Amino acid sequence: MTRTKKEYGGFLPLELNPGKEWFATYEPSLMRFNSVKASLICLLEQFRPKRICLPYYYCPTTIAAIKHTGTEVTWYHIGEDLLGRDIPDEPDTMVLLVNYFGVLDEALTSMAQTFCRARVILDHAHSFFCPPLQKENVYSTYSAKKFFGIPDGAYLVGEVNRAAEQAPSFMAAHAQYLLTAYEEGTNAAYGLKKQVDGAIAGNYAPMSVLAAGLLQNVDYDRVCRRRKENFSLFHRAFADVNALQLPDSCAAYHYPLLLNDMGEYVKKRLVQDKIYVPTLWNGQELHLYGTEFEKGLTRNTAFLPVDQRYDEADVQYMIEKIKEYMNEYS
Repeated sequence: MTRTKKEYGGFLPLELNPGKEWFATYEPSLMRFNSVKASLICLLEQFRPKRICLPYYYCPTTIAAIKHTGTEVTWYHIGEDLLGRDIPDEPDTMVLLVNYFGVLDEALTSMAQTFCRARVILDHAHSFFCPPLQKENVYSTYSAKKFFGIPDGAYLVGEVNRAAEQAPSFMAAHAQYLLTAYEEGTNAAYGLKKQVDGAIAGNYAPMSVLAAGLLQNVDYDRVCRRRKENFSLFHRAFADVNALQLPDSCAAYHYPLLLNDMGEYVKKRLVQDKIYVPTLWNGQELHLYGTEFEKGLTRNTAFLPVDQRYDEADVQYMIEKIKEYMNEYS
């Protein structure tokens, strides 16, 4: 007989069901990391392109991590449809296409298929449920940490050499903020979470054992459905004033409400009322070279929560408060 456990008996650990991860069906073209940055670094180290083409409107910490590899960086702008403009399709080049806010599933997939010579990375960090494009020289990366209550976690789908894949990492020592947030609310655990984010940012590693176990316990259908429903509620309320053209429904990261001129005021009032909205993004390249539209996304977009914690009553409350703030500004 073969021993299957390290130890037998004693107290019971955290109770997790042996379910399936959302991307389990994509084995063996699947790799697990602690962050999207780690997956991008893996691709750069494996293929060693001469250059990588990035959008000016992008996460500054990820840009810094990419620059640190020594890869030459070139840039492109995005238009008001959030799609890239004048992106070169050249050999020995990687092109990073971003599924902004999770609202570009079909458009980005179509764009990726137009590239013939460059390798393409589809950054789906804001769109966990978008199916990966399974095509030669196309790689799709996803952030599980942005969509679920786990300490770390990202996926990479594509034909890559898995020989470099390391043993799983361990995050139990950094998971206290999740328990505190569960019992006391996210504001009570915010400081702890930022510490964990900082620890992960400089440590490119495989997905932790804890994150992988938790991801086998998610009700993915419920999460996807709830996010779509909440997105639709916001869109019905604000489609006529939103400067962005958005789909009627999608299982997005947030609902991006771009309110030209009054956006900064509305964002400030939301935070004052404990409706927390992030700012995406405000990097050096964007500040120096971004278009007015790209900079306006940073200043005037309220990224409204659509996640699975909230039901219709919660969304309607937020809608009423936003309309109140808009009236105040007017």
